[in-house]
Amino acid sequence: MQTFTQTVAGAQTLTFNVPGKYFVLLASQLGVNIRFYRNGKRLELGEIQALLPGVEAVLGDLKDAEPSFTQVQIDALGADTISFGIGNGQVRYNRSQGNVAITNLNGAVTQSQNTVANTAGTLVAANATRRYLLIQNKDGTGNVFINFTTTATVANGIKIAPGGSFMADSSFCPNNVISAIGDIASNANVIVVTG
Repeated sequence: MQTFTQTVAGAQTLTFNVPGKYFVLLASQLGVNIRFYRNGKRLELGEIQALLPGVEAVLGDLKDAEPSFTQVQIDALGADTISFGIGNGQVRYNRSQGNVAITNLNGAVTQSQNTVANTAGTLVAANATRRYLLIQNKDGTGNVFINFTTTATVANGIKIAPGGSFMADSSFCPNNVISAIGDIASNANVIVVTG
């Protein structure tokens, strides 16, 4: 395995005449475009665009004695330091850096039954620490429309059909005010669970 690092001042194409079967992008802030060639002919793999660090490519059969590519072209997308490895595939990178935090995601929830009318109102108040949200429309005929950024209307709201629900969890849970409107005069069958 050979490792290469190249610093560039701006967007440009770098050419490396290094044979191999395995390629891994180790570092780049902006991402890169890559093309592989064998004996001057571009491989059918084509151009791989906007690659970010961690991407690995194995070309051809690792049992084959001949290299799968003899040249790599890398398009730097701007001022960047690019680091990558080329090898025969027998040795590969599997390196992670950084810290991992494990967060306990269980806790108390609140549940309420709400009425949504055909005039907009606040369904859920803002809560900066919200990690879970479930809105269920248990009505048999009325639709509910919710909006996270402005007053809900039938036109701009996310539709929750009769029997349907909307859920957000800790992977991304909105913490702003949730406005709601219905398409019937009074829908008293809207359940909200937050945590």
